[in-house]
Amino acid sequence: MAYDLEEQESLAQLKAWWDKWGNLTLTLITIICLGFAAYNGWNWYKRYQGGKATVAYVQLQNAYVQNDEKNVRSLSDGIMKEYSSHVFASLAGLMKANVEHKAGNLDAARDALNWVINEGGHPEYATVARVRLAGVELDAGNKEKAKAALDAVDPAQAGEPMVLDRKGDVLLAMGDAEGARKCWQQALEADAASGELLALLSLKIQALPEQKS
Repeated sequence: MAYDLEEQESLAQLKAWWDKWGNLTLTLITIICLGFAAYNGWNWYKRYQGGKATVAYVQLQNAYVQNDEKNVRSLSDGIMKEYSSHVFASLAGLMKANVEHKAGNLDAARDALNWVINEGGHPEYATVARVRLAGVELDAGNKEKAKAALDAVDPAQAGEPMVLDRKGDVLLAMGDAEGARKCWQQALEADAASGELLALLSLKIQALPEQKS
């Protein structure tokens, strides 16, 4: 196919431009395509990992309901290791701690709760873990450690009923009955909307010795 002079000049200019910028252009296009693929791949990976974590967590829930301690331990360990940043990992740690606490394995319960606090990455569950850790330390006879666990609670959540309830337990164990009464009364006020702890807190307050006039 023959080209006229103008077309030949245009082709020569295009060839010169490509010789100078072609490699860079291909590199940029490749980077853009790889970035797009990586973005989509990462989103797929997160969805896939989330799906696998959900399946594992459902299995864990079933084992927990069935009091299958062996599988609760193994499934919890697996979720905490394989999906450490997922919210299910913190929930798995709380479940494992509960099973270990009930079984009297206080060291194992403590380890699981400390994992939720230090490794889980979900502050809302870290608060729950601190409250439960205080209970573990009380059962171990470590009153000061129980108090320290609650002292480390996020101030924004320090007024929650469950935190105040456990603070009352710790203060009573330390011989401060009036401090315990104050915490439990504050917990009652904080729990007024839901009333979930009403019966328990009322019983605790009634069991205290009468206030001195």
